[in-house]
Amino acid sequence: MFRNPFVLAVLLTVAGVVPFLGAGVAVLLDPVDTPVAVQVLISYGAVILSFVGAVHWGFALRDTAHPLPGALTPQMLGYERQLLLFGIAPAILGWAALLAMIHFDLPALSLFLLLAGFFLAIVVETIGKGRGVVAGNYLILRWLVSIVVLLVLLLVLFVVLSGTRLA
Repeated sequence: MFRNPFVLAVLLTVAGVVPFLGAGVAVLLDPVDTPVAVQVLISYGAVILSFVGAVHWGFALRDTAHPLPGALTPQMLGYERQLLLFGIAPAILGWAALLAMIHFDLPALSLFLLLAGFFLAIVVETIGKGRGVVAGNYLILRWLVSIVVLLVLLLVLFVVLSGTRLA
């Protein structure tokens, strides 16, 4: 059905943004179920942030499992170590966001941690493109999605901190 895997990746990425938008709209417009919608948004954000980190493990392991000739230089091995280390950072931030929400009832802190995680991820991926680790088409897709996700999280954080609704 989809001969080009990038087209499928775009469609799946767009589908992955829908829960962010849905939960964000629910927070912004529904005065009754806002706490539940915030929890849904934070939970989904933590899962997706972990997924974003896992992609970096894929980058690192791809390059060591099937190296191009001359690719396993000390410099490239250093990049792979950085990718592996960075790959767990988003999962830890997502986990911390869940802990802050579930155990300490601090949704604003949770949203801030997710904002930081998604922002750091796109910055690291942009640096990775400059090092030849991240593909350009992947980075464009990630930037577009990251902008939407960051805006939703920022708006919801504003609502949580201010206690206001837009409806």
